[in-house]
Amino acid sequence: MTHDHTRAGGLSAMRALFLHLRHAPALYDARLAWRNVSSRAVQSFVTVLVVGAAIGLTIAVLALSDGLRRGIVQASDPFGVLVVGPKGSAQQLVLSTLLLQGAPVGNMDGHIWDELAADPRVALAIPLAMGDNVGGARILGTTTDFFDLRPSPDSPPTFQLAQGRLFVEDFEAVLGHRAARQLGLTLGDRFLPQHGVARGLASDDHDTAHTVVGILQPVAGPYDNAVFTTLESVHAVHAGEGQVEAEEADEEQVTAIFVRPRGFIEANELWQEFYAGDEAQAVFPGRELGALFDLLEQGRRLLALVGYLAGGMAVLTLFLAIYSGVLAREQVLAVMRSLGASRTRIFRLVLWEALLLAQCGALVGRLLGYGGAWLIAGQIGSQAAIPIPIRYLPELEPWLLLLPLLFGLLAGLLPAWQAYRTDVVQKLFPA
Repeated sequence: MTHDHTRAGGLSAMRALFLHLRHAPALYDARLAWRNVSSRAVQSFVTVLVVGAAIGLTIAVLALSDGLRRGIVQASDPFGVLVVGPKGSAQQLVLSTLLLQGAPVGNMDGHIWDELAADPRVALAIPLAMGDNVGGARILGTTTDFFDLRPSPDSPPTFQLAQGRLFVEDFEAVLGHRAARQLGLTLGDRFLPQHGVARGLASDDHDTAHTVVGILQPVAGPYDNAVFTTLESVHAVHAGEGQVEAEEADEEQVTAIFVRPRGFIEANELWQEFYAGDEAQAVFPGRELGALFDLLEQGRRLLALVGYLAGGMAVLTLFLAIYSGVLAREQVLAVMRSLGASRTRIFRLVLWEALLLAQCGALVGRLLGYGGAWLIAGQIGSQAAIPIPIRYLPELEPWLLLLPLLFGLLAGLLPAWQAYRTDVVQKLFPA
């Protein structure tokens, strides 16, 4: 008797609550959907995590692609309009000189630099000689004009000193910010170069010590991990000598030359002359980086296909979660129907649950996507020294609002229809 009385009282309370909230259906449905979702905490958590991983993968791919593109442009900005180097792969020439990635194409005669420096069409010609490293940091032979490189004539120089001074004598070195930190070197310290552009064995050490005289400010680019010295120092080390005269060094080879022509017409004239010649090539970095961006775009599209598959799995997981929830609550839904809830309200309630889970997944996806992109960018930047700035992508927000809505509708329609067709008599009074 007491049990029946309690049960009747509970039904009366449910009816009263329902009648109280029936005039605010949206609020009632949202609260009830949230209660249903939170009552299946483990299943809801897994569903939200799967949806979040699918959306996060898309965000991470787009954020990394955007950051890598902007980082490469940022890293290549200071280096003039033309890069002159030996005949070979133009893209390899740009990557090895502007981004310090991969082995150099080779070397060319130093007289090409002399001729460019004397050419009235050239505002600035800066030589670069590669071939050695210290602790994995590349040693670059150049002139002090290198430190006058800037993205535009009105911009300040990109490479500026944080400590010390520029090199003025042979076997003096200026260290990039990261190189100084990783090598543990400071002003006045000495080091021995190693043969090759990558870290080698101790037996590869040259016997000519270099002295650190300056350390650069960070530029958030590949040249943070470089060591700069005079052309004569690089030539002397490779010649096995302790000293080389400047006039002898001019005849030595250089790896590349950064050229700033005086104008667009002059740049095209120089490019055509090198194109017709057989000693060297001149390339426009922007053109080669554009081809690199095309390759990156192909990779992004491939990863987008993976994202589509992950999205399909997310919809399937969401569908199974909602469908199993409907099957487990058929009697509850029948009770709601008996208390006055319409079929339409039951249908809408199930859709609310699917949309709620999908939107929670979208929030988690934002955290996973941007967080994962930031971690991957940091890892790539620490290894390749290419800046990959990760930024918030507001242009994605309309899609991040529509995509969970689409996920929720696709996953929730069939379970909602199943709930709509619930037979009250059969569920409450089974035979």
